[in-house]
Formats: sequence, C-alpha cells, structure tokens
Amino acid sequence: MSTALSSLEPPLVEERIAHRDVTGLIDPDCVVVIGATDRRRSVVAEAIAGGGRAFLVHPSGESILGEDVYTSVRELPEVPDCALMLVGHQAIVDVMREALEFGIRAFVLPGLGAESGAHAAEAIAAVLELADSYDAAILGPNCMGMAVPNGGSMYVANVPKTFRRGHVSVIAQSGSIADAMLNCGPRIGFRAVFSTGSEGNRDAADLLMGVAEDPQTEAIGLFVETVRRPEAFADGLRACAEAGKPVVCLKVGRSRVAAQAALAHTGAMVGSSVAFSNFIHHHGGIEVTDTSTFMEALEILGQPKWPTGVRLGAISESGGECGMLADAAEPTGLEFPPMPYEVVASLQERFPNFLNPANPLDAWMVDETEVVFPESLELMAYSGEFDVLLAQVDITQYRGDAENDWCLAIVKGLAQATKDRRIFPAVTTVHVTDPPRRIASFAAAHGVALLRGTRASVEALAAVSAWHPFTARDLDAHDEVDVSDLLRPGALTEHESAEIMERYGIPMADRRLAEGAEEAVAAAQDLGFPVVVKMNGPAHKATVGGVALGLNSVEEVSVATQAFGGSVLVAQEVASGPEVICGMTRDPHYGPVVAVGIGGRYAEALSLTATSLAPLTHDQAVRLVRRAPGLSKLTTEETFDAIVYTVLVLSRLAMDHPTIVEADINPLILGPNGAVAVDALIVVEDPEQ
Repeated sequence: MSTALSSLEPPLVEERIAHRDVTGLIDPDCVVVIGATDRRRSVVAEAIAGGGRAFLVHPSGESILGEDVYTSVRELPEVPDCALMLVGHQAIVDVMREALEFGIRAFVLPGLGAESGAHAAEAIAAVLELADSYDAAILGPNCMGMAVPNGGSMYVANVPKTFRRGHVSVIAQSGSIADAMLNCGPRIGFRAVFSTGSEGNRDAADLLMGVAEDPQTEAIGLFVETVRRPEAFADGLRACAEAGKPVVCLKVGRSRVAAQAALAHTGAMVGSSVAFSNFIHHHGGIEVTDTSTFMEALEILGQPKWPTGVRLGAISESGGECGMLADAAEPTGLEFPPMPYEVVASLQERFPNFLNPANPLDAWMVDETEVVFPESLELMAYSGEFDVLLAQVDITQYRGDAENDWCLAIVKGLAQATKDRRIFPAVTTVHVTDPPRRIASFAAAHGVALLRGTRASVEALAAVSAWHPFTARDLDAHDEVDVSDLLRPGALTEHESAEIMERYGIPMADRRLAEGAEEAVAAAQDLGFPVVVKMNGPAHKATVGGVALGLNSVEEVSVATQAFGGSVLVAQEVASGPEVICGMTRDPHYGPVVAVGIGGRYAEALSLTATSLAPLTHDQAVRLVRRAPGLSKLTTEETFDAIVYTVLVLSRLAMDHPTIVEADINPLILGPNGAVAVDALIVVEDPEQ
C-alpha cells in the first residue's frame, strides 16, 4: 500500500488527534459549588444531592440547606474534581485563579452570557487564558451545565423528578435543547445531559471522546449548531462507533452558500448540508433532520436491545393506519416482507375471521382485542421473519380507561412475543401526547419503545436499524499517479482534465487539439467521422453553444471551428447511450465528497445523485452507485462496474491531490461493453482566491 493511502486509514487509539481531558466534567467524585447562596438554593440542593462528596463556598460563610459553607476554596479539606461556578463577571477571574491554584481542573461555567453585557468578552478571555495555562476543562461559558438523574447535577435550571436514569448521554450546543431533554418525561433513560454553551476550551468533540470511554454511556444524542474542529469531531464520532455506541446527530444552521460558488456540476449539487450528512455517516454516526425524529431515535436507543435489521412486522387496530404506516416506511428503506405462508395459515386456523392476513396486519374486530393481538404477535415473532415487531395503536392518556386496558394488553403481548428473541418491540401512535402512566411504566420496565408520531417513529427506526458498529476501512491499494505537470491554479481545460482522467485509467473519447480550420479538419480525418468540435477551454460549453455534435464532413468541421474562434478540441463522437455524472467536490470543512447519478446537461437541475465522503473502499463505491436514484435500472453488469471504477478513481484523485478542489466527468456514456467519458473538468485550488 502506498504511503498516501495508508496514512488515510483510521488512526489507532494511541494515534488519535489530541483530545482535551473532560474526565472531571463527565464523572466527578467530589464537587464544589462556588458562589452558593440561598437565592440559588434549588441549584445548590441539586448539586449536593447525588450522594458523593460535595462542598459549598461563599465569602459570607452563611449556612445553606443546613450545610456548612466555606468562605474560600483554600479552606476545603480536599481538592474537588469539578466546580460549579455561580459567580458573576465582576469576581469570576479572581475566583477562578484561586480555584486553579488550589488544584481544581474542571469547571462548569453557566454565566458570562447576556447577563454580563459588554463585560462578557473581556471576562471570558481572561478566564480561558487562566484555564488554558493550567490545562483545566471548562463546560461553557454561557451554558446550562451538566445534568444527571437522581441528584448531583451541576445545572442551573430545574431538574425534574421524571428525569430518569439510563444509558443515553446527550451533548447539546443549545441550552434550550438540553433543557428539552430533561423535560421530556420519563420516556428516555439518561446517563447525562451536557449543555456546552459557547465551548470556551472544551467542545462537542472532546465530550464525544469522553462519552466514548464512559462505561455508563451506551448511546449518544448530539445537537450541533457548529463544528469547531472537524478532524477532532470526526475522531470522536469514530471512537464512539468503534465502541459500539451509536451517535444520533441533529445539526441546525446548514447552508447552501458554498454550492452557489461552485464551478463544477458536482459542487453545485453537493452543498454544505449534504457534505455534513456524508461526514456524519462516513464516521459512523446517524443523522436526523428534526427534533421529533431525534427524540424517537433516543427512545429506541434507550432500550435494552436495539433493532438489528430492516424487516418490519406490524399489527394495527385500523386498516387506514396500516396504510399510513406502510406509506411512511417505504421511502426510508424499511421493508414489510409478505406475511409468511405458515403464519397466514396459523392465523386463519386460529382466527377464521382473518380473510386475507397481510403485513401490516389489521386485527381490529377479528376477535377479542386482548386475545387476537397478543396471539398474532406471538405467531409473527415465532416465524423468525421479522427484525422489528411494531404495534400501531392509538395510545394516549386521554383515551378511555376501557380502551387503554386493551392497549396495555397489546403492549404486554408485544413484550412477551419478543422476550428472549432478537426482535425489537415498538409501539407507534398517531398521538404525540403522553401515554397513561401504567402503560409507560410497563413499557419502560420491559423494554418496549413507545414512539410518537408515525412518520417520525418510522424514520427513527430506519435510521437506527441501518446503523452498524464501525470497522476499520480496508482501502484499496494503488500507486499515486503523477499529474503534477498538468496541475495549475484554476479550471483546467477539457483536454488537460481528460489527460488526468486517462492517467488514472478512465476511458476518454479520443480527441485532438487544433488551432484553426486546417488542423481541425486534419484531426477529424484522423479520428474518423462523425466527430464533435468544442470550444477549447470554458466549463459547461454546451450551455453557451460551444459544442457542435454529429459533424460528418470536412465542411461542417471547418465551419464549426471558425464559429468557435479557431482554437478547438476535436473529439471522436461516442454512440449515444445512458448518461452518468461522476464528480468530486471538496467541502472546506468536511473534506472531499464524491457524487454519482444520472447525468447529461440536466444533471444539476435534476440532482439525481448519491453522495459519500472520500476515501471509499470498493464495497462502499458499489453501495454508493446502488443508492443513486434510478441509475441501476440503466446499467448492465459491465457498465455498473465501469461506474464503480470511475467513482473509485475520483476518490483516489481527491486523496492523492489535495489541491484538486473539484472534478467532473459529465457525461460518462454507457455502452454495450463498458463506458466512455466524453467531457471532464478539474479545478485546482487558487491560493490567491
């Protein structure tokens, strides 16, 4: 394997990008509240309620909640692991210096936000300089803090009693989203919720690495507004995936500004939001796009077992809701396999009123609800044909007691049918209100996910079901191709771009450069008619009338050459066939993104592409081509392989030559025995722009 490729393999643990220590923030054994006053008694009470060692400090020394209060950090009998700083901007620098000198190395700093006004920036700069000089970790400033169930939270808002213990950790750059996690009721069991605020000297990447190593965390929710250090962020995602811990990521504030400035077709189709999506998936994360799906995914991952496949077996109290469920699932990649013949026969034998049992199964009024639903679920589970058993039932606390009695019976039947089986049990409902407490308590105790909103629930199931633990990528070995003689800043000519592609093994239509009509005619005669004559140079020549197709005579070539100003590219005309676009664009934050899809002059408008972050293995390239909408229907085995090879070349090109920022092959024309590229564009970074 070449040095260039081997350096791209995921680093070993000891070779990871330097992450800053957050141990004191994630799992402190001893804490101190500095600035503890009666005015903040609820915050103080929560911080010291965890059962661990806790101290209070305030210059007044006045007792709070019956607890002793030290007048200075220097009086403490031991050095705490973490300090909650309830101190205003006027005193924060001096208090921080004293705490650092005493030996404290982790701080939760909720202040220095809007309440500090114009003084905030100066105070923040001084605090961060002090903390960095001692290599101390700060959560914040301007954050809500860190919350854990059952007391011990260093959090400046109410921590409700319904905030229950579990194995899901959430890292949120938004304090409001962090607070929403605490106030979602008892549906999700949390290890901890971290509000990172302004991320002074510890960011989401550091906390990702921290929870990856935390034995009490098994799944992570991540709400992101900005990625400050993409390489460290990627490393944290990989560390979580390697540890078998899914990361569900919701990012807001995505923009298409970068795409508007792109020269190549691919760059215009792959905006920064698409690049981020590929970035998350490439490094083992799960992306969702709204808070509803985010919450449902965390509900799923909060269960003792997770979905292991995409085969759904479903039952419902309504034929209409069966159809709604199937409609929601179809675009997500989840499958509703046909009801197995043996199950159909057993259902009809046990319940003759089942005329045509199908999947999803409408069991309403077939027999007593408390009988037909549990027994049908048991038969479906016993078949072994389903990865997920799902009941679409209208569970809400506002339904009548009698109806909720049989809703509970269905949930119990679902739990029993999946017990000791590798089948994930879930309930979906059209409602978004809380279920009755007795149903919620039973579901939580027996590992049944109670999901809300059919579409969000199905999207979350699909996202989690498709996740698998990260394994190191086995990149295909190849020797770096020398194209240094052709690289210069800016957009290369088509002839130069095509030569680079040819050096990497991409078949290009035969072509000749010509200056004037006489050379163009000679080139056409050498290539053999019909030929294509193109302007030599600009990108997207067809859109400005710079391409003449199907020229079959000396006269036609001469006229076209003169019309294009004399400097032209004469190329062999390739027989028409399905057209494919393959391209690469380098996102400034997340790296090179490879795209493939149906091509031609309308490729950008249609944007029927699939994308992935580079580098790619052969298997990843195969999956990428299969994901491109409609593309597989246009291919034979030979042309499919040709597209895969082209995608791999673009991935290698991006990794071998970091100065290449965009590359397009559009179109790649599919023929009976393979594919030929008839146009290419490569753009090289211009340091002056």
